Formats: sequence, C-alpha cells, structure tokens
Amino acid sequence: MSALQRASQRLNALMEKLLIVIGAAICLILFAQVAFRYAGASLGWSEEVARHLLVAITFLGGTVAYKRASFIGLRGFGHRFGAGFQRAVVLALQWLTLACFALIAWFGAVYAVKAAEHSSASLQIPMSIPYAVIPLAALVFIVHVLADMGATRRPQDPAG
Repeated sequence: MSALQRASQRLNALMEKLLIVIGAAICLILFAQVAFRYAGASLGWSEEVARHLLVAITFLGGTVAYKRASFIGLRGFGHRFGAGFQRAVVLALQWLTLACFALIAWFGAVYAVKAAEHSSASLQIPMSIPYAVIPLAALVFIVHVLADMGATRRPQDPAG
C-alpha cells in the first residue's frame, strides 16, 4: 500500500469520526432548541449553527461515500473489451473526477475568501468559516481520487 493510500485511509477514518461528532452536535443543538422553545425561550443561534453543520456533514459525508465506493459507478463499462480497456476507462473517469474536484477546490476557496467580508446573521462570524468546508471537502476528495488512481495504475496482485 502506498503512502498516499495510507493517507487516504487515515483521512477517511478522521472524516468518519468528525461526521459522528457533527451529527451528535446537530442532534443536541436541535434538541436544546426544542426544549428551550417549550420553556418559553429561544436559542437564536441554534438554527443557523444546525444549518451550517448540516451543510458540512453533506460535503464531508460525500468524501466518505466516495471512499467507500457508495456512489453509482461505471467500473463495468468496458469489461467486454478486456482488462486493459477497462483500466483505461477507469483512469479516464478518475482524471475527469480529479479535474472536477480541483475546480470545486479552486472555486470553493475563491468563494470562501470572498465571503469573508460578510457575516452570519446570528453568530456574526465571517461567512468564510462555514464556506471553508467546500474546498476542504474537495481536497479530501482529491486525496482519495489520487490514491485510487495509484491503485488503478498498478496491476492487481491475484494473491492479495
């Protein structure tokens, strides 16, 4: 296993743990919001934080879904033409995927920087903080795609 594949696995394990923490935080925040509203008070920040965390869980969860190969795939597309053609199709798709995530990382970073001059409604934090999840998730995707590309280029060992 290459260093990039190990880094991809460690990054995925970190994302899985982070998703659990974010999911638990959303549950606790929304439960507290309901309890406070029932008691006659309201947490003005809770809906905004929950919304930002939900966006983060969506982007970061996508990286875990990619790593687990939970997306619809086209790996079987060239199987009738042999293993070499199949590998070429997979590599072409990986290059397109890499280009897509590189664009998302670039434009996400530009957008996050531009959003720094705006602040959130209730928390009054720069909007670049919640928007930073876009380029962050894209970079995680890039690591996973590069690790997959390395595995695709090497012939598979039938024994292992």
